[in-house]
Amino acid sequence: MKRLLDLISPATWCVALIIAVVYGLHLYRQEGYDDGFALGTANGDKIAADLREAFAHEKLGLAQVAADAANKALADLRAEQAKGYQLARQLADTKDNLRKTTDKLTGEITHVTKLYRRALNAQPEPLPVAVFTTGFVRVWNTANGISTAMPATNSTSGTSAPSSGAGTADDLDSGLGQDQLLTNQVRNGELHGICRAQLNNLIDWTLNESK
Repeated sequence: MKRLLDLISPATWCVALIIAVVYGLHLYRQEGYDDGFALGTANGDKIAADLREAFAHEKLGLAQVAADAANKALADLRAEQAKGYQLARQLADTKDNLRKTTDKLTGEITHVTKLYRRALNAQPEPLPVAVFTTGFVRVWNTANGISTAMPATNSTSGTSAPSSGAGTADDLDSGLGQDQLLTNQVRNGELHGICRAQLNNLIDWTLNESK
């Protein structure tokens, strides 16, 4: 064995040493590469996982924001519907109360237009006939927004006459009785009450919308 070792020249030992060093360096480098690759892969996986988690949180947050906005819009819609229903109920109740008032007053018209007493202790007497001229009816209707196109004619000749002065159609008896006049006023009162209620509801709605 010693003779075999003596046959190996120093150059051979040098080459063998170099090969051993190179191989050792290769093994060290490969191990470092493997460790670096494993570390890089682990870091990359962690970064990717963090990104996926952040994206999931962001997506969840956006979904929550959208859900909150939808819930708020639905709540606002329901609130507006509730206001509308409330105003509609109020208007319906107002109309119902006005109708009840009209029916009650209409039932009293005959009583208050047929008899009267000169004093509290006097006997009732027939109510004197009240004459309401055509001009009275015209002014009454115009004041209530009703247009009445009634030609002014002379009562004897039938020719046109001015709206005021002697012999005009405005001076004629319209044939309107007190009961008819009062009935008209009661009905006008109901219609005016409905208009006031509708206007008040519209004002309330507008004020609520502006808040």
